[in-house]
Amino acid sequence: MDTILLTLFLDNPYLPEQVCAFCSTFPEFRDAEAEYQAAEQEIEERLGHDLANRFDEAQSRYMPQLVQAYYLFGLGLRQEVLSALGTR
Repeated sequence: MDTILLTLFLDNPYLPEQVCAFCSTFPEFRDAEAEYQAAEQEIEERLGHDLANRFDEAQSRYMPQLVQAYYLFGLGLRQEVLSALGTR
């Protein structure tokens, strides 16, 4: 049972694709994505590839953790359930 819950809430291999498809239907999301990509390019040009890449890697590790917390919180899962799943 724990494995089923873990897969449902945390290890869903289809979630990234489904979220991307969903978000791409919103013009506001596409605009924000384009703005982000332009800023990312400017940061790389100003700071150099190595520092920009280091920041991107750190952000790429941090943001999924934050998004996952919002996802689980949005599901209304109680702290006890999250603790039982080992996400604390």
